[in-house]
Amino acid sequence: MTNPLVADTPQHILQLLDELHQKSLEQEALISKKGKVFSADVLGDLEDKQSNLSPKDAFNKLMMDKFIALDQDKCQFTYQLINAMGATNIVEAGTSFGVSTIYLALAIAKTRAATGKSGTVIATENEPEKAAIARKYWAQCGPEVEQQIDLREGDLLQTLRDGLPDVDLLLLDSKRSP
Repeated sequence: MTNPLVADTPQHILQLLDELHQKSLEQEALISKKGKVFSADVLGDLEDKQSNLSPKDAFNKLMMDKFIALDQDKCQFTYQLINAMGATNIVEAGTSFGVSTIYLALAIAKTRAATGKSGTVIATENEPEKAAIARKYWAQCGPEVEQQIDLREGDLLQTLRDGLPDVDLLLLDSKRSP
């Protein structure tokens, strides 16, 4: 599949995205023998190990510093979907290190430029450390990404309670459980 971002995206952003996806793949390979991390498989492996942590807590601790980003082809598809829909207000529940958020921001910037409509990516992240790292990556991208994002830190049930525009698309990529 040809990368749909190539024609409109600055080279430094494309390079950063490639690096972040590669880092994600490397981390996944270390966690899972299958090369792809599935939460249920990892939780099952953790249940088999003796630990003073519950499997859920052990999983959360394991994943604290992991990217495990949305696959690159899925990010590119989402970018194309947003542009095809004309979406300008997007909620991302589970921003993590902000990789997919970059795609969302680029997509709405393109849609906004084409339609003249206002819009934003409302990103949520519960982990302050991950939110800080995401902000650094967005800053590396520059204003074409940074200015599109409203990052709300904390539990998504609280951060998304108020102040939402009419949402065109929800990307639900959170490990939050009740």
